[in-house]
Amino acid sequence: MIATWMLHIAAVSALLAIAAVAAERLLRLWRKEACVVWAGAMTASLAVPLVSVAQALGWVPSIDPFAAMAPLGARAMPALLPRVVVGARLSSVDLAIAGTWLLASTGLTIRFALAARALARRRSTWRSAVVDGHRLLVSHDAGPAVVGFRAPIVVIPEWVLGFDSALRALILRHEHEHLEHHDPRLLAGAVAIATVAPWNPVLWLQLYRLRSAMELDCDLRVLRTYPDARRYGSLLLAVAQRADRADLLAAALTESRSLLARRISAMRQPAASSRLTQTLLLASLAIGAGVVACDLRSPAEPPGRTVAARPTQMSPNAVYFEFQIEQPVTPASASGTPRYPDALRTDGVEGEVLAQFVVGPDGIADVGSFKVLKSTHDLFTKAVREALPQMRFNPAKVGGRTVRQLVQQPFSFSLSK
Repeated sequence: MIATWMLHIAAVSALLAIAAVAAERLLRLWRKEACVVWAGAMTASLAVPLVSVAQALGWVPSIDPFAAMAPLGARAMPALLPRVVVGARLSSVDLAIAGTWLLASTGLTIRFALAARALARRRSTWRSAVVDGHRLLVSHDAGPAVVGFRAPIVVIPEWVLGFDSALRALILRHEHEHLEHHDPRLLAGAVAIATVAPWNPVLWLQLYRLRSAMELDCDLRVLRTYPDARRYGSLLLAVAQRADRADLLAAALTESRSLLARRISAMRQPAASSRLTQTLLLASLAIGAGVVACDLRSPAEPPGRTVAARPTQMSPNAVYFEFQIEQPVTPASASGTPRYPDALRTDGVEGEVLAQFVVGPDGIADVGSFKVLKSTHDLFTKAVREALPQMRFNPAKVGGRTVRQLVQQPFSFSLSK
């Protein structure tokens, strides 16, 4: 069900947002930049669920580095997840949700495209100028901001030219920090991510926090060059009263009133007396929330799939993944091993094969399911494929019954053995 999968994406996004808030506060505690934290959170909010689905379908190897640390209850939970089967049809509800999703994404894309086109028309009316050694655009009332994604440029309003050179230097330094750190392109990418899942409110929150982090990071860099926080804060207030950046789709010196208050507060905030303790707490929260988000298995099938069988139904043809198994497949004591290719042994060549195959309830591998994930030599691959029918395994078990399991097993070829 697509709706359940969407809820899963929202849950992952929320956990990553919690991790990003903690990480940003940790970095601000040490006067460090934090824009990359929110960029990573937005990217991971879509990437983590997609990787989870790809692993469930066997498109990519399933890697679970936290499985050993997980409590027994948490490791047992994935056994309740549905098995995803290719080839089933979407329900009418799923089709309606998917259609609405597509329309919303398309509508937002068109809206942003029209806004960009309107900005291009406005930009054509602004005059080019060199101010204090910087080539930029001068408008009647738009800016200060950096406009454009493919060829970004600073735009300032006419009234900025009336400021003294010291204040103009602060304004231009801020805008050029946006340029030098490619903030307009980063903002465009973040908007694109939010447009992919427009129904996810957490993604839009992350986008807002990303824009906020951009401005706070720029403030930090400007104050390293011009360390007069009082003068810089007064400039922000003065510019906020006159700035017009409606529909600029831009990184700008001024944002919302709430963000402005936050920026000024950050400039005046004294160094914390217990930074080490706060660092440990914030780092623990960020890492913990991030681990849970990355380890949260998708409870629903991806679009185009439906639930065919559940582990509790014990379907004889169901193939289970390792995270669904109570007792995984292990090699039997009398199992055969691949024969070392004579030609490679003579040449002193060593290597390894990482293979994937299904082991049935009888402990015999299904040769038809054999797939090579990695191999250092074709002769090693051939040796494993030829030995597989003679190999024997202790079958996997769920609820005390033997089942079919998809196995990933390395085969090492070493001359020292």
